[in-house]
Amino acid sequence: MKKLLLILAFTGLISVRAQNIKDSSFLVSASHNVALNQITISWTTTDASGFQIQRKSMNTINWDNPIGNVAGTVSSFTDTTAKKGELYEYRILKTKGNRVRAVGYVAAGIAVPLRDYKRNVLILVDSSTYNGIDSSAWKTLKNDYYMDGYGVDLKLISEYSKPPAIKLVINSWYNINKNLNNQVLLVGRVPVAYSGSMLANTIDLPPDAHPDHGGAWPTDCYYAEMNGNWTDVNTMITNVTRADNKNVPGDGKFDQHFLPDDLDIQIGRVDFRNLPAQGSTDIKLVEQYLRKLHNYKSAAVKVPSKGFISDNFGYLGGEMPMRSGWNNASSIVGKTNIRSTGNYFDSAKVNAYLYANVMGGGSFTTCGGVGSSSQFKDSILSVFNVMFGSYFGDWNTTDNILKSCLASKGLTLTNVWAHRPHWYFHQMAMGLQVGHSVITSQNNLTDFNLASGYIGSFNGTYLDRRISMNLLGDPTLRLSYLNMPSNLTATKVNGNTDVTLTWDASSEPGLLGYNIYRTNKKGDVYYGINTSPVTGLTFTDNNPYAGTNYYIVKAVKMENGTCGTYMNSSLGIMAAVDNVNGNNTGIERAEVSVMSIYPNPATETVSITGVVESTVQVLDINGRVIFSGKSTEDKLSINVSEWSKGIYIIVSKRDNKIETGKLVIQ
Repeated sequence: MKKLLLILAFTGLISVRAQNIKDSSFLVSASHNVALNQITISWTTTDASGFQIQRKSMNTINWDNPIGNVAGTVSSFTDTTAKKGELYEYRILKTKGNRVRAVGYVAAGIAVPLRDYKRNVLILVDSSTYNGIDSSAWKTLKNDYYMDGYGVDLKLISEYSKPPAIKLVINSWYNINKNLNNQVLLVGRVPVAYSGSMLANTIDLPPDAHPDHGGAWPTDCYYAEMNGNWTDVNTMITNVTRADNKNVPGDGKFDQHFLPDDLDIQIGRVDFRNLPAQGSTDIKLVEQYLRKLHNYKSAAVKVPSKGFISDNFGYLGGEMPMRSGWNNASSIVGKTNIRSTGNYFDSAKVNAYLYANVMGGGSFTTCGGVGSSSQFKDSILSVFNVMFGSYFGDWNTTDNILKSCLASKGLTLTNVWAHRPHWYFHQMAMGLQVGHSVITSQNNLTDFNLASGYIGSFNGTYLDRRISMNLLGDPTLRLSYLNMPSNLTATKVNGNTDVTLTWDASSEPGLLGYNIYRTNKKGDVYYGINTSPVTGLTFTDNNPYAGTNYYIVKAVKMENGTCGTYMNSSLGIMAAVDNVNGNNTGIERAEVSVMSIYPNPATETVSITGVVESTVQVLDINGRVIFSGKSTEDKLSINVSEWSKGIYIIVSKRDNKIETGKLVIQ
């Protein structure tokens, strides 16, 4: 039985077939030609009969028809239909014979603009942790979010609450604005939900394939999913050795080990309970993490674009778990900036890495060929971490190696248990937050479901959408932040009708200049008021609000990354000025695209979200209106089963804002 092979291989009892996983993986990058609006995708992989290239917009779910097919000896493809300012995802399928043998992903774009307003984040922290840390740390955490373009809420909960009570707090916040309230950070002793009734050697096999590790696993997916049915009626105690994993009706542990519905929220956890090997209290470790987080976001710490890979599984019966690790690393840091020799701990104590991916046969506290949780007591310098091995994906255990990673004094800020299923972080190379990659991976039906088949021990959608997919760390983190300007002052001039801003320069090399933002309510959404980056160190606002004005200045730069160019920014600095005799009374609104169409292509019913209180029309390719309706809720469902095959345009109108989208009927 194939599952038996995986169990043996995971515990290191058999040798793996000699196989160069790097050559069986995709090392992908992208370059561009601004003058011709072209993006060239390049890859490194071997032993192929052909490659198929697909493309989609970053904010859509389904892949378009192939935009190219090339021979197996070709290692690049140029997209001549790319548009400047658009952010794309590309999927490259390696074929041999009639089967897909590998899949590669990359995000790419040409001069992708800055997204100033990044929606809202909820900080959920227990009272003991909150009161045990100086209030200035919480003020800094909230301010860093706000200065990065987020609306921020912080709510206190009891560490003794039950998970349904915690979920009710999150759900109430989410329902205030479903389009914008979609990122949550759990901090401290937030209660841990458990879910699953997995049993070895059945279709409900736990993802690490160990007979004694079924039942329920810890999961924050429960808190991030707002619409599905989570039940507590199943029994699973057969061969389950840990009491925490045993699941019986009415015990507060849920039954589902596959997501009952798509996750709605990008969620991450910072929780250091039960880590005695770190020699500190959980609250002190939270305080240390908050300092690391601020230092990284404020660019007090700069990390070179380098990656580290330690693969102690290899071929693993055709599964080749590290193949996505090579794909992610090449997209994030570049093909030539990946180290795959030496020990992770030895190397990461003296070298800083943006991305580290390690794997090996494990226990709750060890990863074979890598090391143990106690070694994170040292200063480990890898920022975004991915780990894979037996048992430790069950992260709410004593000295768990996943949680211990974040407890390091060094630069560790995120960690996940990945590769069953695969996670994809390539979007981060173009400036997107880690939370985007996390929720995309969590909701994904991965490349295992390709109709042409996949080489490997698990097939179908067996490993997809597992409740074991959790982020430890802050979901809003992005790869890089710019050095901030400083000493912003705001002075009334011209009879108090205008405001002049002055500031000291950022030390960031290669800046385009500075963006200026304004609001008349501290803590509210702020809006850009300059039409192009300000190259000097002063700016005069000739149209301020009457009364108090709050100004924010950010350094901006066009990042030339491994996969394209995108506008990046520093955190902002703020200054306020009151008693201004301004004439600006307009109410500005955030221009955030929120409409989503799924499934797309569709055959029976299509659902459109992000259209609350909007007039929605569907037009055919000749411009004829074939559907028109008013949406009073966030979701509008349309029966399309009798519509003709083809392309349709969806138009959503609300107030003076119009959004459009493409719908394909198959």
